Amino acid sequence: MYHGKHLRRLNRTSSHRNAMLRNLVSSLIEHGRIETTVAKAKEIQPIADRMVTLGKKGDVNARKQALSYLNSRDTTIPKLFGELAQRFATRQGGYTRVQRIGNRYGDNAPMAVIEYIDGPTDLKREMTVKTLASTFAKTGQQMSVKEISESTGLPKAVVRDLKKLQFTNSIETLDEAVSKEMASRS
Repeated sequence: MYHGKHLRRLNRTSSHRNAMLRNLVSSLIEHGRIETTVAKAKEIQPIADRMVTLGKKGDVNARKQALSYLNSRDTTIPKLFGELAQRFATRQGGYTRVQRIGNRYGDNAPMAVIEYIDGPTDLKREMTVKTLASTFAKTGQQMSVKEISESTGLPKAVVRDLKKLQFTNSIETLDEAVSKEMASRS
């Protein structure tokens, strides 16, 4: 029976779809962040998480499985089994984030950025830091991240994002990033 076997076909044949997904996952591992349509991003998210789990295992069988799936092996395999495996060593899952960025100009397709979280260019961290810096510039005061999470003057979405970021980043680095952004604005 065919029950429960639905996947996004993305208007492609199975071989074309599989090749495209392999290319997208390889590009995501290589660059850390890619911009694609929302449907493609949602489709590659579990595959990218599975690749990081293979990287964390690190044994010979995991390497063989990753080699059989990824393209541009000379750049993706060392990054997967080295940098990404170390970054997510203590995390149990949820290695990627899909952030919607609006619609594409030509065909109005909904676009998204899929990225590995806690990276050097984490999109959610950048957006939260910019929002906090602009809020502090308007009010003329500066608070630490602990004071911000306890205050009620900020929008709930910013406080929620800040609490999520506190789990992954240290409070000192977030404070430094906010003060650096404020210095660049003035």
